[in-house]
Amino acid sequence: MTPPAKNNPVLLAGVFVLVVAFVLGIGQLSRPRVVTGHALAGSKPASTPPTEPSTPIRPRAVYRLADHPLLVKPATIAPATCALPQFGVADEQLAAYYAAGVDCLDAAWGPVLQAANLPFDKPVLDASPTLKDGPCGAAPESDHAVAYYCGRNRTIYMPTARLRDNGGGEAPATHLATLAHEYGHHVQALTGLLRAADLKITDAGEKTPAGLEMSRRIELQANCFAGMFLAAAAGRGSVTAGLARSAQEDFQYAIEEDPENNAHGSAKNQAQWAGAGFKANSTDACNTFAATPAAVG
Repeated sequence: MTPPAKNNPVLLAGVFVLVVAFVLGIGQLSRPRVVTGHALAGSKPASTPPTEPSTPIRPRAVYRLADHPLLVKPATIAPATCALPQFGVADEQLAAYYAAGVDCLDAAWGPVLQAANLPFDKPVLDASPTLKDGPCGAAPESDHAVAYYCGRNRTIYMPTARLRDNGGGEAPATHLATLAHEYGHHVQALTGLLRAADLKITDAGEKTPAGLEMSRRIELQANCFAGMFLAAAAGRGSVTAGLARSAQEDFQYAIEEDPENNAHGSAKNQAQWAGAGFKANSTDACNTFAATPAAVG
């Protein structure tokens, strides 16, 4: 019998192929597979069950003035029923009165802004006895303002001692009018009106004629917004028709400022804009940014 051939080239080639295949097979098992191509969540919609609905877009402020949606599309405040405590001039009594007033203002203005697809958040109320400095800078002097609103921290400052001694005294209508006015600034801050106007003031210069005029447009609109609220609350709950009317009329007693510092408007114009809001209870009646310069002087 012929012995098998040693180092047969054909046999050696076959063994080599088997060894290589075996080694490559082990390598494929040990290495992660790289999948090439487009992602599965590509441009084509999946035919599988629908995905979860997307998160609703949060309403955003609109930084416009005369053509602001809130002023172009009329909106009214629905009848508001306030539950104010018995009025008293002690610090704790005034603080409770203001807190209940803010609650009622929240309930009145919230639906208006939500229906207009504008953001709404409740303000912070600071009813400490004395007026504090804050993110908006030094607190105004008593001869300039008895209360104020800071848009940076969305806070209404109603210092009870100053409002009792230099503001409304024992007249609840004056305190209610002041609170409704400051809340009007909160509405401006939420909607973007306050920021848009502030940019104009910064560009013009705070004490320039143009800057002061823009300040007056802001302040007089806050009066008008206050009048809207007083009309909605009049004769309901603890805000009698007489109290609401007295609060609306209180704006006529505003202190007249010198022309070079006139940032709030004349007493006549303050009363007219508060009356316009009270009579119409409509945001388009409060478009001070479209008014003539004489109407906001």
